[in-house]
Amino acid sequence: MTDDDQLTALRALAAELPYAASEPMVVDRVLGVLDKLLPGRALAIRVLDLRNREPARAYVRGAPLREGIANDPIIIPEARAKAVRLKSAVAASARLMLRERWDSPFTGIATGFAVPLAAGGELYGVLDVGYPPGQDNRAVDEPAVMAIASGLSIALRTIRLQEDAIGLRDYQARLLDSANALIIGIDRAWRITVCNRALLDLTGVTRDDVLGRDVRDFMSTDQKSQLTTAFSAALAGQHHAAVTVMLPTKKGPVRSVWAIAPVGRAGQQGGPIEAVVAIGQDQSKIDLLQQQIVRAERLATLGELAAGVVHELNNPLTSITVYAEYLVRKLEAQGADTADLEKLRRIGASAQRILRFSRDLVQYARPSGKEMEAVDLAAVVRQSVSICDHLVERGGIALTVEVASDLPVIQAVGGQLEQVLINLITNAVHAVENGGRVIVRAKTDGDTRVLLEVADSGPGVPEADREKIFEAFYTTKLDGKGTGLGLPIVRNIVEQHRGHIAVTRSDLGGAAFRVTLPVV
Repeated sequence: MTDDDQLTALRALAAELPYAASEPMVVDRVLGVLDKLLPGRALAIRVLDLRNREPARAYVRGAPLREGIANDPIIIPEARAKAVRLKSAVAASARLMLRERWDSPFTGIATGFAVPLAAGGELYGVLDVGYPPGQDNRAVDEPAVMAIASGLSIALRTIRLQEDAIGLRDYQARLLDSANALIIGIDRAWRITVCNRALLDLTGVTRDDVLGRDVRDFMSTDQKSQLTTAFSAALAGQHHAAVTVMLPTKKGPVRSVWAIAPVGRAGQQGGPIEAVVAIGQDQSKIDLLQQQIVRAERLATLGELAAGVVHELNNPLTSITVYAEYLVRKLEAQGADTADLEKLRRIGASAQRILRFSRDLVQYARPSGKEMEAVDLAAVVRQSVSICDHLVERGGIALTVEVASDLPVIQAVGGQLEQVLINLITNAVHAVENGGRVIVRAKTDGDTRVLLEVADSGPGVPEADREKIFEAFYTTKLDGKGTGLGLPIVRNIVEQHRGHIAVTRSDLGGAAFRVTLPVV
């Protein structure tokens, strides 16, 4: 190849390198030019990123590379490192060694030279040229190779910067998309440019539905004036810390609070506003928590009153029931009127019901003061069932008890677990009619939990009521049979035992109350 041909090839290469789209493309083009300019030489370009420990990416022509060369340090002469003005941190990298003797990356080639691929003080790799045995053209080849290496270094730097910029953009996009906040951004033309996943999931729209659209298209009529004013002010450089918006969602309007801020050109204080970003927070969960706090405060107050109620009612109610029973027996012996006796019985029954309600109220409100101990769960089940025998017989219920033989001993308050089972069995008996079925089960649930289940063949619990039935004073029983405190007491006891209670549909067609408790 003549000098003119070399000059033409170098000029063409210099014109192409700035527009290289990828590392393999630019490296392959450089190796092709070098292969024509320096026929018979072994050529290798190793590209690496000193910021990580990934192996170098090696491209080779004319000879095979040594095994493991991709993980070896880059070796260049100290004079060349100074000539390309490597940064001190780069020169001190463990992946770079400064040594005068050339370290051949090729198999069977011992003569050659290396040119660092560096730009802006950063090292992007090394270009090695090797000669067959008996040949050495370094003095002639090096100037041309260094000129090509300089252009290649700039091209690699440009590609690296582009990749870093794209990576940073994608990283920021992932951060916005994964943020636990509602984020939307618009440009100066009011077009939506950013909309993160949290906002899309809440509203039920897709990204394609909103990107590029005018944000005002999504404002409701009653809020358009307020929001248009807020966004206009932000485009003028003003901040709005708290704008309340009723956001249309898949579940209906949700209250949200937004901070709307202008975004100026980076690095320019008071520069032109290029965009507006609005960051919102779904307030529905906060509103729900506030309602729960209010409810908890009411229940706490109720608990404080319960002890006083019981104290005030216990003695007179006990007297009423005792005297009512005494009068019933006395008047029966005297042959009193049947209607009068029935009235006395109703007085006693009503007093008993008030007394029972007040005691349930205290049990619901107060925490357990008993210590947990080792409890035989099978014995608890048998005792609870035996206590409910009279209810089962009176109701004509078919009761089945299924207790696994491998039930472990658990830590619990035995009397409270009996109260849980008695309450659930009583509810099941009330739920089924004559001839109905109830099953009580106790078995292991994995290695660390046990399961207590009371299932019935009754009408079941509607899905809409499955959470409400555990609320205080909520009851589905008629004729004054329930106080609405049984299941809340059950849940309190289960939660004090670090367990969980849920209601589902049973295999008998009715309700199944499932209590899981930890073994340890």
